[in-house]
Amino acid sequence: MRTKLAFRFVLAVVLGMTVLLSSTPARSQSDLENALEQFDIGSVTGYIQPMADLFGANMNAGFYHSAAIPTAGLTLSIELIGMGSLVSDDDKTYTANAPAGFSPATFQTATIFGENGTTISHDLDPTIQFSGSDGIIDASLFPLAVPQLRVGSIYGTEFTVRLIGTPSFDDDAFPSTTLFGIGARHSVSQYIPAAPLDIAVGLFYSSFTVGEIIDFKGLSIGAQASKSFSVLDLYGGLAWEQSTMDLVYTSTVPGVGKVDIELDGDNSFRFTVGAGLSLAVFHIFADANFGSITNFSGGIGLGF
Repeated sequence: MRTKLAFRFVLAVVLGMTVLLSSTPARSQSDLENALEQFDIGSVTGYIQPMADLFGANMNAGFYHSAAIPTAGLTLSIELIGMGSLVSDDDKTYTANAPAGFSPATFQTATIFGENGTTISHDLDPTIQFSGSDGIIDASLFPLAVPQLRVGSIYGTEFTVRLIGTPSFDDDAFPSTTLFGIGARHSVSQYIPAAPLDIAVGLFYSSFTVGEIIDFKGLSIGAQASKSFSVLDLYGGLAWEQSTMDLVYTSTVPGVGKVDIELDGDNSFRFTVGAGLSLAVFHIFADANFGSITNFSGGIGLGF
């Protein structure tokens, strides 16, 4: 029963993310596509870059909540992980270049996380105006939630899988989505006799696609350490990471047509600190991640 409820909750969150990132038959599809189609390949970056930064940071979060990995025996944990990246004031505006004949030559306007786009006037006829695209996502925390399965242990190695998908609806007006992640961690402390901490290293890969519009990919390589005090686990880690967002849309700017651009996420390193409680087969955990993007993750799990 708990597993079914967790799956339904995750499905609802992923559907909600799809609404934000892509479409609904009634409104959100036209919002995003109408905003993007006003940009050519050279000008869309400033508007959409904050999404690449924040979503990329989310994808690389929540893969672990302990560095303790048994050297042998079966371990299994089914988890629901939530992540959220802080939306800063800098994520809400960017400097845009004005079209020829409009002043000022550069101006501050809304990103996808901003409010209303800035309006500027033509040099020769002030009644002719140009407006930047309005923001679409009004949030101070950009969220994501995923189901996660961790299985071990083979010579101190644990494997992690994330997978969920939704089909397309209404003749593809609501595109299909797929979230996939896979990773492995290996115990280092097993090679250090009487080590005061549990130590592990890990590698994780993630992807999230929304139809043919958006394709996110993330990679994280890092080391983790933890210490258990009865039911309390304290953990932390340092990771190098990268993320990319491939964006494909059709521009209405004359002579542009199809735009296909890849944007790199801003987060390259993260430092993680967190704590968890282990009560028999039930686990709860939360952590903070610090880097170019400030990110939080946490979750609940059932396992042994």
